[in-house]
Amino acid sequence: METRTDSQLSPSNPFDPSDPSDPSDPEDHPHAAFAAIGCADGKSRCPWAVATPGALIDHDHEWAVAPRTATEYFQALSIELFDSGLARWSQSGRHPSWYLYMADLEPAKVARLDVDDVEDLLLNPELIRNRAKIEAVIHNAQGCEDWVIADWVELLTEAQVPPPTGPPLRSLDLPDSTPDSRRLSGLFRERGFKLIGPVTAHRWLQRTALAPGHVQGCFRAEQTGPVP
Repeated sequence: METRTDSQLSPSNPFDPSDPSDPSDPEDHPHAAFAAIGCADGKSRCPWAVATPGALIDHDHEWAVAPRTATEYFQALSIELFDSGLARWSQSGRHPSWYLYMADLEPAKVARLDVDDVEDLLLNPELIRNRAKIEAVIHNAQGCEDWVIADWVELLTEAQVPPPTGPPLRSLDLPDSTPDSRRLSGLFRERGFKLIGPVTAHRWLQRTALAPGHVQGCFRAEQTGPVP
C-alpha cells in the first residue's frame, strides 16, 4: 500500500484537517462542524446557535447587537462578566433572570444594591450564585452610572479598537482575545472596573458588534454592525 506523505497533502485536498478551504466542503470534512449550518426554519446560523434554547435566543436577538444607549453598553458588559470562565453559551438561558432579579441591569439601579440584596441574589437558583461576580457588577455600576454614550466611545477610542472586520469562515477563527481586548481590559482596570479581563473584554466587543461575532453564511452576520 502506498504511504501518503505530508508533501502530498495540498491545500486543495478537502479532507486535509489543516486545510482552510471553503466551508461548503462535504459534511464529513473535519471543519464542517465549525461553519454556518442550515436550520429547519430555512435560516443558516453559527454552529453554536443550536446548542441550547437559550443560545438560540441569544444568537438571534442579543449577540452582536450595536448598543443604542449607555445602559446597553453596561448591560452587555455585565452579561459577559457573569458568563466569564464558564462553558461558552451554556449560561445564555440565565440572561433574562439577571435582568429580572438585578434591576434590569440598569447601572443607576444596580449601583444602589446593598449587602442584603447581594445575599438574596446568592440564594436565587435561577442565577449564577457567585458573590465575586455579583459584587463586581455592582461595583462597576457605581463607577459608570452617570456615563453617557460618549464616555463608552471615549473608552473604545482610547483602546484603539478598530472598526470590525468581516466575519470569518468558521467559529474556530473567532479568537478568545486580541491585542485590542488586552488594551481595553487594561483601560477598564484603570477606570476601576473589576473582573474585566481580555477574554471578557473581547466577548463584550463581540456582543456589541464591535468585533466579529458570527461566521460567514449566518443570517445574523448580515444584520450586525457598529453604531452609526
